[in-house]
Amino acid sequence: SGMTALLLPIRGFDGKTRLADSLGASQRRSALEEMSRRAVNVGLETGLHVQVVTPAESVRRWAEEMGATAVDDGDAGLNGACAAAVEGLAGEPWIVAHADLPLVTARALDAVTEGLESGSVLVPSKDGGTSIIARRGPFRFAYGPGSFHRHLAADPSAIVITIPELSVDLDSARDLTTLSSLGLAPTLVT
Repeated sequence: SGMTALLLPIRGFDGKTRLADSLGASQRRSALEEMSRRAVNVGLETGLHVQVVTPAESVRRWAEEMGATAVDDGDAGLNGACAAAVEGLAGEPWIVAHADLPLVTARALDAVTEGLESGSVLVPSKDGGTSIIARRGPFRFAYGPGSFHRHLAADPSAIVITIPELSVDLDSARDLTTLSSLGLAPTLVT
């Protein structure tokens, strides 16, 4: 079988405005870049074909420097960009992961890859979103608040894996506090 692709949609490193109360713009930027770097490195480490899907030229350059493939998202928004990237894979298995999973590990990605052998995989985030979708072929992405239920409805036979390292994404000041208290975000908090 072909190589499994790890698709990481990254709009840019200037997002995360919901963290504005706790982190300044440059801190938010370095936090996002740090998490994205970790996601790319863990993907490469686990032997996945890492593709960064982005509308930003600067992020495409960054991805290629990191040893990943850069894919122009055509400014289609998250759902459209993911759908287009998946179609470009011509049937090889894929994993779409958010780049802001600060705890992502090779072991966690291996668990997802194993699940892929028996079908498709969904990993919920603790806030009702979807941290990871993994399958073969086209899919109707429905990201946004509460997306996990929509994704499960679109693919009811998916294996649902709850993985602590993949259930925390960095969306709010509370997530930041949680990570810091676990000693897991030293680079994110100055």
